[in-house]
Amino acid sequence: MAKKVPKSTAALSLLVVLLSAALWFFYTAYTDLEARYGELRHRYEELLAQNATVIIINDRDYFDVARELVEEASKSIYVIMYVLKYKPGDPDYPVNQLVWALGNACQRGVKVSVILEGDVYEGGVMVNQAAYDYFVSVGVNVTFDSGHVRTHCKLVVVDELMVLVGSHNWTEYALERNHEASVLIISEEVAEKEIEYFNELWAEATGS
Repeated sequence: MAKKVPKSTAALSLLVVLLSAALWFFYTAYTDLEARYGELRHRYEELLAQNATVIIINDRDYFDVARELVEEASKSIYVIMYVLKYKPGDPDYPVNQLVWALGNACQRGVKVSVILEGDVYEGGVMVNQAAYDYFVSVGVNVTFDSGHVRTHCKLVVVDELMVLVGSHNWTEYALERNHEASVLIISEEVAEKEIEYFNELWAEATGS
């Protein structure tokens, strides 16, 4: 006849198993966190080594900075925008001023390329369609994203030097009402990396 294991021993064994599992979980989580920290630290040190200038652009400051960057561009402008809410015909609407500035840049010979999210709807209407149609009409290189993943970026790269990135969509709320946080990074190396990223998304979207 098999000897019966005391309840206290069985409970202790179960406790040991649970503690071992918990320790393994926390060890794995810590290892992953440590690796992630190391990666972020490496990127931060790379940024410092590149002598990049970083300027904080919060709330209402974004519009003037974005407009000036586009209006002063002489070589190229790359834009990835999640929501770009263009409203044709309203000269006082801040988004229109940015959109028209991109069109003007294109017409004066600046290479302007734009990627828009293709799955943002309001009242059954695709929000970014009006901007897309305008860009096509003035010769801007424009595409919707691939549709396989939501493109949530708010990125502008100007003249292979200046990178404006953060939380600002090109909407009236983002430019005039919301609390938003972005930064302007002045660095050829950072701009080069973001242009490479833009080109990856462009190829994914267009199959080229």
